[in-house]
Amino acid sequence: MDYIAIDSLQVNYAQNKHITPALRDVSLTLRQGCIGAIIGPSGCGKSTLLSVLAGLNKNFQGNVLLHDKPPLESSETALILQEYGLLPWKTVWDNVKLGLQIKGVSSKETAKRAEEILNKLDLLHLKKRFPIQLSGGQRQRVAIARSLILQPELLLMDEPFSSLDALTREEMQDLLLNIWQETNLTILIITHNIEEAVFLGQKIFVMSTSPGTIIQELENPLAGDYTARGKMEFLEMCNSLRLSLRGRDIDCT
Repeated sequence: MDYIAIDSLQVNYAQNKHITPALRDVSLTLRQGCIGAIIGPSGCGKSTLLSVLAGLNKNFQGNVLLHDKPPLESSETALILQEYGLLPWKTVWDNVKLGLQIKGVSSKETAKRAEEILNKLDLLHLKKRFPIQLSGGQRQRVAIARSLILQPELLLMDEPFSSLDALTREEMQDLLLNIWQETNLTILIITHNIEEAVFLGQKIFVMSTSPGTIIQELENPLAGDYTARGKMEFLEMCNSLRLSLRGRDIDCT
């Protein structure tokens, strides 16, 4: 079953009576319980696409369904932004439980779920710290915890690991795979990192320059293989995608 189904999506931005197309004729599907990765040049509309799926952008044309519901009618989606989106004046504990408080979940249940998710992500000992007192990897874990505590069905991630150093980035990629294996979440991640897309994305979508559209889709059998990074097939697929982004398609099979 497809969890995400997009057909002929178009998004335009209006400024000073001037219309700028951001997305044009975007169509894609992602099966339930799969990880999809979107790559493309800067400014091609990747974040705009995620904003539509998250229900934050209602000004679009075309059909967009999440589990057969329009984004605004879906309450099972969580979004993780590039800059984590943590409130600097709240502790780790208060940041993580914020979503449940907004939903009106009881304080007892909120505390129980917060403790469970913080313990799961090795953050419980940091619960009294503020975001400024955390490393980049720790902040990313808090952002993930704040999303997972809501028990979503769909996790949208907009360049979530871009500000991390290479080693921490790989650790976060491994963590995301662990979470996916345990929860069977449907995940759609935007990334500029080709290696990250190949390591994580069971289905990889390549976008064109602005106005963005999908110019290539790849089923990726290497996704989820913790040993994949050192394999020749991995390097070949990365090279194929790199050439595709430069406008030179080759067969990666």
